[in-house]
Amino acid sequence: MPTHPITVIVAMDAELVHLVGDLATRTGDVGGRPRFDLVIGGLKIVAVRSGMGMLNAASTTERVVAELAPAAILNLGCAGAHRVDILPGDVVLADRVVYHAAMNILRDGSERHTGFGYEVAGESMQSADLASAPDLVAAARTVAERHEIQPWPKDLAWPAGIDRRPLRVHAGTVASADIWTQDVRRLAVLTERHGSLCEDMEAAAIAQVCALHGIPFLTVKDISNNEFHAATDLAGGFTEFPPAEVGKRAAALVVRVLDGSR
Repeated sequence: MPTHPITVIVAMDAELVHLVGDLATRTGDVGGRPRFDLVIGGLKIVAVRSGMGMLNAASTTERVVAELAPAAILNLGCAGAHRVDILPGDVVLADRVVYHAAMNILRDGSERHTGFGYEVAGESMQSADLASAPDLVAAARTVAERHEIQPWPKDLAWPAGIDRRPLRVHAGTVASADIWTQDVRRLAVLTERHGSLCEDMEAAAIAQVCALHGIPFLTVKDISNNEFHAATDLAGGFTEFPPAEVGKRAAALVVRVLDGSR
């Protein structure tokens, strides 16, 4: 078994449970964040819950790197769709991530996206996006092609006027920021600018820390909401948000990648 573990960083307990299980025992902490040790497919896996948001994700990832020296870092969880055709339960396999809030707002009100700025070994790097590790993307694609995604429960809301269909895996860009975008006009701007399929609040922060340290990275998300079809009830307590489903399908794909399911 390899000495260095693979670490999976997850934002919420509702997502983490699909990886570690209801009866998992917390084995410690990483920087004050809950740690769970597992073995999947003969690999040492350390799962860590970071908490939501870019700062939590970045700080947790930095501590993971310092304390565990992981062979790779994976991120899984739920996300909001950026396209009308990406529906609840669909899985997004990120071949790249982008921090969409990194921008200048110019005097005329227009926006200029500035992307990531960071240093590696003293060399300044500037990029509009960060690519996932090609071998991890390839392994996830293989799994996605050979395994059916668990259907969306019939008793949960489905977009009105759209026939239920088998869930799909989409490969492309995940956009991240501490922003929940409901305005469909803004979603269209982000999709045009970045080619983004969905948004979350952690992936780009984790990816940037991985880039700083040269650690392979992959994020897998599943869709919990699509604002084109129905606005999430942000003010009323997320009454239609499916807590039992968030991250479930992303976790299933990640587990199959880790255990070598082909």
